This record gives sequence, structure tokens and C-alpha cells, in this order.
Amino acid sequence: MKYEPSRLEILLTKVAFILYGKSVYQAFAISLPLKDSDRVLDFGCGMGTVARYTAKRLTNGHLTCLDISERWINECRKNLRGYDNVTFVQTEFPALENKSFDLVYCHFVLHDISERELNRIIPALAESLKPGGMLVFREPLKETEKISLIKSLMEQNWLFPKDCRITDIPVMGNALECIYIKQ
Repeated sequence: MKYEPSRLEILLTKVAFILYGKSVYQAFAISLPLKDSDRVLDFGCGMGTVARYTAKRLTNGHLTCLDISERWINECRKNLRGYDNVTFVQTEFPALENKSFDLVYCHFVLHDISERELNRIIPALAESLKPGGMLVFREPLKETEKISLIKSLMEQNWLFPKDCRITDIPVMGNALECIYIKQ
């Protein structure tokens, strides 16, 4: 099901990025366990709020920004213009190359996806990881049922928890951040 944000949603996200970019998005990007040469996927990149900081860290690597929305991808392109280590992909269901990424991250995305779609997407994300690759997510802690489903799907797809912690995100509240590693 295709989703396009309203102009108001885009505007509010831009304002949030200006006001909270470092404390929310940069802090998450800095916490990502990546090397400068990694191939990384930003799943549900939106306007590139985390990608902006991640691309800077990949001095010898590559970032793929993927979103279902054409509007978000266009905003992401604008936000990351000047980076030659970024590819933009707009698609509803990720047809990802197997074993192509060292790291996949999802920032406040998975809780918005239906259970039916998560049953398709998480296996595709798991398959896209190289052996030993990691999938990192940050989700609102109040989404307990969805988080339980996400964790279950991770383990069903040979992704096992390396680290999980609760953080307090300015304006957004408590969130769960987890790192899963592909066996």
C-alpha cells in the first residue's frame, strides 16, 4: 500500500530535523555499529534525517536510502545532495540483493508497517544481510505488541539480539533500540 506524506508532514519533519537533528538523528547515526567501508541500507529513509549523518561516516562505503514514498525519496535526495556515496530507491516491497549489506537500519519505521507486510519485509531484510551483518532498529517503546512481533520475526529469520536498550528521545519519548546480528 503506497503512502505519500502530506506537505504538512514534510514541513513538520523538516522543523524537527532543524530543532532536534543532533539529539535525535545524529545520536542514532553515531550509535550505529558500522565501519567506514560498509554497505548500508536505510530502510524507510524518509527525508534522510539519519542518512545525512550516516553518509558522512561512510567515507569508503555506500549508503542505500529506500522508501515507499516518492515524495520522501525526493526530499531525501535534496537533503543528501553532494554525497556521491548514496543511492536512492523508491519501492513498495524491497527486492534486495541477497547478502549485499553489512548493516541495515530502521529508525521509527517498523511499527508503522502492518503485520502482514512485516512477515514479508523482515525476511527480505534478513536475506539482504551478509553473514555477520547487523539489523538495527529504534521504535517507540509504547508499541509493545508490534515490538514483540518484530523481535519474533527477527529470530525466525536467523537474526539474534546482540544488544537492546531503552533510550529517552527528545519529544518522541522512550524508545527501544536493538541490534540484531545475522548468524
